[in-house]
Amino acid sequence: GQAFLFVGGGGHCFGGRLRKDMVTLDGEMNEMQGLVDFHEGTWVHKYNGKYYLSYPDNHMEGGVQYNRLHYAMSDSPLGPWEYKGIYLEKTDCDTSHGSIVEFKGQWYAFYHGCQISQMGNLRSICVDRLFYNPDGTIVPVIQRDRCDLPRK
Repeated sequence: GQAFLFVGGGGHCFGGRLRKDMVTLDGEMNEMQGLVDFHEGTWVHKYNGKYYLSYPDNHMEGGVQYNRLHYAMSDSPLGPWEYKGIYLEKTDCDTSHGSIVEFKGQWYAFYHGCQISQMGNLRSICVDRLFYNPDGTIVPVIQRDRCDLPRK
């Protein structure tokens, strides 16, 4: 029942509590601690009493820059956060941001891909089922092949 605001970029993520008007901050924005390789695109969700903060990195490999999706867990929506790792490896897209939502008892990971456009910066939405381990950590998402879409 409590709303929070999360913003960030360039390696820094901030979070704060919102008042009931959903516009005014209820206190200061604080930097989230415990994140590894944070870039931008924060998403927070709650599962089985734990909070999950997920975000893309800004990974560089072989002169190519791309995003993987990381996450951290906490007992509080404002941390401190315990880094848990990567739950989605790079896609065929230059950038990927994500979200995790529950629908009718099943959890889903949404993220970017470019199988339709075949252009790294022209993103489409991808979705795959997401699962949790018994200890609450996220099972890495397996990206399904979406290349079977009809082509014009």
